Amino acid sequence: MRKFYILPLLLLIAVGCSDSGNETSITDPHRNAELEAVSQEDLVVIKYESDNMERGDNPYNYLGRDLVIDPDFYINQEVRRGEVVYYERPEEYYNFLEERQAYFEKQGEIIEPQPLPESLARVVALPGESIEIQEGQIYIDGRILDTFYGDITLNPMSHESNQEFNMEAVTVPDNHVFVLGDLVWRSIDSKQYGPLSQENLIGKVKGYPR
Repeated sequence: MRKFYILPLLLLIAVGCSDSGNETSITDPHRNAELEAVSQEDLVVIKYESDNMERGDNPYNYLGRDLVIDPDFYINQEVRRGEVVYYERPEEYYNFLEERQAYFEKQGEIIEPQPLPESLARVVALPGESIEIQEGQIYIDGRILDTFYGDITLNPMSHESNQEFNMEAVTVPDNHVFVLGDLVWRSIDSKQYGPLSQENLIGKVKGYPR
């Protein structure tokens, strides 16, 4: 009987350590950069034509690809770091577009904004956490986010200016998440309009049709 209780305890400790990293970093062992082929039965298929999740030549490239969305996933599941979500843009998104258009008009440039009511992005920070970016490196509660998406300069499609990208610390409120596109310099997301209410989540991206 003693072995029966000790072994699960050791397993639980090991799993907990792999999730949290160490005192100076946070890891995400549940996510990888690849996009899987999945069954679309009882799920929703969309065509996504933005490049904000581009990562180069690897399979995790959404540009012009049909994607499978599970609209019911978050009914009984909590949002986890690293998950890619399909969501409705908040009102702040449209405010940002108006401000950007006014800026370009002052510069003598005329642009026609083309709002995208829905978008994809990766959940990077969770409720109650603080997120900041220093020279392209993401920090959660002052700890390095040590994942393939934790340093935006490592994306093979990254712009050189990302090496100097900084964002002051933002605390994520309850029932919100902080989302970023993998290709940060091509993405309009929480860095422009702040933490996203979980009520705006439409579903989780499961993969592309098998």
